[in-house]
Amino acid sequence: MLHKYWVLLKVNWSLLLEYRAGMIIWVLANTLPLVMLAVWISIADAGPVGNYGAAEFTAYYLALLLVRQMTSVWVAWELDYDIRLGELSPKLLRPIDPIHNHLALHLADKIFRLFTVVPLILLAAAVVPGVAYPTDPVTVALFLVSTACALAIRFMMQYSVGLLSFWITQSLAINEMLYAGMVMFGGVIAPLELFPPGAARLAAVLPFRYMLSLPVELLLGRLAGPERLAALGIQILWLGVFIAIYRLLWRIGLKHYSAVGA
Repeated sequence: MLHKYWVLLKVNWSLLLEYRAGMIIWVLANTLPLVMLAVWISIADAGPVGNYGAAEFTAYYLALLLVRQMTSVWVAWELDYDIRLGELSPKLLRPIDPIHNHLALHLADKIFRLFTVVPLILLAAAVVPGVAYPTDPVTVALFLVSTACALAIRFMMQYSVGLLSFWITQSLAINEMLYAGMVMFGGVIAPLELFPPGAARLAAVLPFRYMLSLPVELLLGRLAGPERLAALGIQILWLGVFIAIYRLLWRIGLKHYSAVGA
C-alpha cells in the first residue's frame, strides 16, 4: 500500500505542477481569514476585545490561514461529477479503492502549498510586531497532530457528502451549507472565545471547531492540559463518526449505482 501511495503521489504531484498557475490562483483566493483579520484589527484599534488585541488577532488569523490552507478539500465536487456522469465506473475497475487516489491528490496539494503559500504566512508571522507562537515540542506536536486530524475530518465529511450523489442531484448544496457552518462555528468569523456562552458551548460539540479552530487554539496555548486532551479526544471521535458514515454510504451507494446500470 505504501508503494501504491508513493506512485499515486508522484502522479498527482505531476498533475498539480502542470496546472501550477491555476493552483496558485486558487490557493491565494482562499484568504477569508485575512479579510476577517482586517475587520478585527480595525475594531481592536479602539481597545482590546476580550483577550485579543491587534497582535493577538494577527497571530490568531495567520495561524488560522495556515490551518485553512493545509486542510482545504474539494473532493465533494469530484465525486459529484464522477457519479452523475458515470465517470466512477472505470475507476471501480482499478485494483485500488477510488478514495485512495482522491486522498493522494489532496496530500500532493498540501505538499504544493508547503512550498508556496506556507512560507509567506510564516514570514508574515515573523515580521509583524507582537506576533509570537509557542515553540515547545509538545505544543508543536499537538498542533501538527490536530491539523492532520482536521484535514482528515474535512476530507471524510466532504467524501460522505459527495457520496450522496448516488441518490440526489443537489449534494453540493448540502456541502455549501456545511461550509457555512464551518465559517460560523469554525472560528473564521471570530475566535470561539469571543462567542456568547451558549454559542460557544454549541461550537464545542459541533464538528466544525475540530476542522479548523482547534489546531489554532492548541498552537496559541489557549487550552490547558486537560482541555487539550479532551478536545483532541472529541476531534478523534468526530473523525471516527465520518469514517463510519463514509463506509456506510459507500457500501449502500455502490449497490445502488451498479443496480441502475451505471
